[in-house]
Amino acid sequence: MIREINIEDALPLKDLAFIDVRSESEYEIDTIPGAINVPILNNSEREHVGYIYTQVDKDEAKKIGLKYASAKLVEFYEKAKNIEKNNKHVALFCYRGGMRSNSVANVLDTMGINLFLVRGGYKSYRKYVLEELVKYEGKYKFIVLHGYTGAGKTKILKMLEKLGKSVLDLESLARNAGSVFGNIAFEGESNSQKKFESLLLNNLENTKDVYVFTESESKRVGKAVLPEFLFHDMENGYHVLIETTLEKRVENIVDDYVSSTSCTKDMEIKEAIDKLRKKIGGDKANTLIEELNKKNYSVIARELMRSYYDPLYKYSIEKLDKYDKIVKYTDIEHVIKELTEYVNTLC
Repeated sequence: MIREINIEDALPLKDLAFIDVRSESEYEIDTIPGAINVPILNNSEREHVGYIYTQVDKDEAKKIGLKYASAKLVEFYEKAKNIEKNNKHVALFCYRGGMRSNSVANVLDTMGINLFLVRGGYKSYRKYVLEELVKYEGKYKFIVLHGYTGAGKTKILKMLEKLGKSVLDLESLARNAGSVFGNIAFEGESNSQKKFESLLLNNLENTKDVYVFTESESKRVGKAVLPEFLFHDMENGYHVLIETTLEKRVENIVDDYVSSTSCTKDMEIKEAIDKLRKKIGGDKANTLIEELNKKNYSVIARELMRSYYDPLYKYSIEKLDKYDKIVKYTDIEHVIKELTEYVNTLC
C-alpha cells in the first residue's frame, strides 16, 4: 500500500527509512539526513535522457528512461525488503515527488511492499529546512571558543561532545576548516550550502542544553554561509580565549591536517601553499614546498603560523575588549575541566 506523508510528519518517525531516488549528484548536493541513495537514473543516464527529451523526442526519452530504470528494480526491491526486515517502513522521494519516485513506488507496491511517498519530495524538505532554521533564533546561549590557529578548538569541541556537552561544530558541518587549507582536514569535497543548512538544522533540533559550545567563525566557512541569526547569536554569546604554546599548536595542526587523515594530502598542501605565494612571497613558498617534499610538516606549520596566520588572526583575537574567560594550557584535559566548570557556573 502506498501512502503519502508530509515531510514534517515523516521526520520525527523513528521507523521510517528514507530512500532518495535522485541521481548521485543531486544526492551529494543535499538530501534528507540519513537517507540512502538508490538512483533510478544515475548521473550519466539522467544527462542522456535529459538531452534526448529536450533535443530529440520526448517519447523516445521516456523509453530510454524506462529502460535504464527497469534494470534497477531488483535493487530497489532488495533494499526495501531489507528495510522491512529491520522493522522499518520505506519512505521514497525524488525532487518534487513526481515521476521518479511514483514509478518506483508503484512497482514496489505491486511486489507487496508497504511504503510512504514524501509529498512534494526533496523540494518540500528544503522548504521545511528554511522555515525551521529561523525558529532557533535566540534559543541557545553560545560559549564561543577563540584562539590562534592550532589552539585546538576543534579538538576541544570533540572532547566536550564525548562528555555529553552540547556542541555546534560548524567546521564539521561545512566539511571545511575555513582557510586556504580548509578542506584538507576532511575527506571529500566541502559541503554545499544546502547540505550545511540541513545538517545545521538537524544539529539544532537535537541540541538539548541551553548552553552550547562552538568555535568562533567568520560568516563564511568553506562553501557555507552562516545564517544571519546564528552569527548574531554567537556574537552575543560568552567568549572564551584558548591559549597554548607554539609547539602545542604545531602539534595540533599536524595532527588535524596530516596524522588524522586516512590518506596523504601532500598534493593538496602544495596547492594551498601555491595559493599563498602572493601573500608570503615566492621564495618562502618554495622553501615550504621543499620542506613538504621532506615530509617536514611541523616546520611548515610553524612557519605559516609565524609569518601568515598569527598576524592575520591577531585583529580578530584582539577586537574583543574583554573575554569572559581565558584558559591557558599545555595539557588539553585542563581545558576540558575548566570549560566544564565554567558552563556549570552559567547554568
